[in-house]
Amino acid sequence: MNVIDLLKEKTERLTRNQAEFRDLIAPQWRGYWAELWQSARNHQWVNWILDSDQRSLADEEAQPVCDSPEAEAMRQQLLAQLDTVIYIGDWMTVDQHRINQFAEITEDRQWIHTDPERAAEESPFKATIAHGFLTLSLIPRLINAVDPNNPPYKGAKMVVNMGLNRVRFPYPLRAGSRVRGTKKIVEVKIVQRGLEVTEEITVEIENLRRPACVAQTVIRLVY
Repeated sequence: MNVIDLLKEKTERLTRNQAEFRDLIAPQWRGYWAELWQSARNHQWVNWILDSDQRSLADEEAQPVCDSPEAEAMRQQLLAQLDTVIYIGDWMTVDQHRINQFAEITEDRQWIHTDPERAAEESPFKATIAHGFLTLSLIPRLINAVDPNNPPYKGAKMVVNMGLNRVRFPYPLRAGSRVRGTKKIVEVKIVQRGLEVTEEITVEIENLRRPACVAQTVIRLVY
């Protein structure tokens, strides 16, 4: 028996038997006993031991449950998959044409993205590289979240992009490289009308150890 269990047992025994014990001691000592017992009750460790069972029971009763059965079923499924890779996508090529199109849309035409000849001579990467935001914008495609016939969260009426917690671009993505996405679930919360899910997405570069992007995305599943 460890120290905490021993203290807990002794305290519970005293709690049950204090009335009997008080009747046995001399009247002149009863006041001292009452003060001693009250002082012990006020001690944080004794209170922690006495209250631990009640706190555990309250925690169990306070476990949240979704209003929607579909949402609760999805929550349980996602909780069982926490911190494991649940999706590995197909390889896709990020070519110069795609990079140029992104440069036109965003008006970011910096030569390290759009001028292959100059990049080959002056860039430390010896080639043009994709914009970091281009790589980020490809995440829904890379984790197959944009196929209406095969939604990743079946049963949800709507999936809303709530933003990003953290984004890093550990390695430059050279034009012509192939990438793929992998996905982990790192957090699931109950919110009004559904769930809030935090995913960790890694954009891998073929034949390279370091990824092009690691991002935590936050989505809302509405049921």
